[in-house]
Amino acid sequence: MPPLPTLTCKECGYVNEIDRIYCHGCGAKLDRSALIAQQQKHTVSREQKQREVRRMMTPGGGSFTRGLKTLVKTVAWAAVAAVLIEAARPPEGVPAMPKRGEIVEVPQLDAALEQLAAAPAGQAIALSETQINAYLGRKTFNKVPAWLTSLVPLRRTFVNLEPNLGRLTLQADLVGYPIYIGLSGRLKIERDAGMKAACEGGYIGRLQIPAFIAQYAGAALPVLMDSVKHEQQLLGQLGAVEIQKGQIKLVSRGPVSPATSPAPSAAGGRPVGR
Repeated sequence: MPPLPTLTCKECGYVNEIDRIYCHGCGAKLDRSALIAQQQKHTVSREQKQREVRRMMTPGGGSFTRGLKTLVKTVAWAAVAAVLIEAARPPEGVPAMPKRGEIVEVPQLDAALEQLAAAPAGQAIALSETQINAYLGRKTFNKVPAWLTSLVPLRRTFVNLEPNLGRLTLQADLVGYPIYIGLSGRLKIERDAGMKAACEGGYIGRLQIPAFIAQYAGAALPVLMDSVKHEQQLLGQLGAVEIQKGQIKLVSRGPVSPATSPAPSAAGGRPVGR
C-alpha cells in the first residue's frame, strides 16, 4: 500500500498530516496548493491508464486490434504473393520451343490414325510424347477470336504423358511473359461413346487447381483444340488407349483380322504387338 501524502511546513520544516490546515510545529498556515496539484495529476494519470486499457480491449480500436489487423494483412499479402509466384513458374516437362530456322520433322499422325481407325481389331501403334508435340506445334488456333489472340497470343499446345495420365497444356504470352494453363486427365475409349477424358485436375504454371474447379475449364478446350477436331474424331473410333511414360498406345476397334494383316504405320507412329 503506498504511503499517505504529507504537508511540509515552509516555515519550520515540520512534516504534517494531510488533513492539517495549520502546522503542528509552529502554527503557521500550511500551503495546500502542491497537494491539490499532486492529487489532480494522480487522477489524470489514472484516467489515462483506464482509457488505454479500454482502447486495447475494445474491438475496432487500440494497439492490440491494430496489430492484429496488420498481421492479417501481412499474411494475406504473403499468400497472394505465393500464389502469383507459383502461377508464374513453368510446370515440369515443358518441351523446348523450336529455334528460328530449325527444321523439325513433323510426323503424319493424322494419316496414322486414319489407317488405325480402318484397321482390323487388335492392331496398335505407339506414339511418343515428342512426336505428338511436334505434330501439335504445327497446329494453329484458327477458331480463337482475333481480339483474344491480340491481347494474349496463343503460342502452342503440348502434352506430357505419365502412366495412365495425360496432361494437355496451352502456352500463351501475357505481356511478353510465357504463361501455362492446362488440364490433366485419364483417357478411355468406349465403343458407343468414343473417347472420353476424366478430369483429374488443372494448373496455372505450378499452381494446382482442384478437379471440381478445373473440369469447368474444359469448356474452353473445344475452341482451343478445334484445329485437331479431325484427330479427336479418329481417336473416338479406336478400341483402346493406354498411356505410358512418354508415349501413348492406341489399339484399333475393327473386325477381327487374319494374323497376316499388316499393322498401320506412318511417319512418327510405330506398330506394336498386341
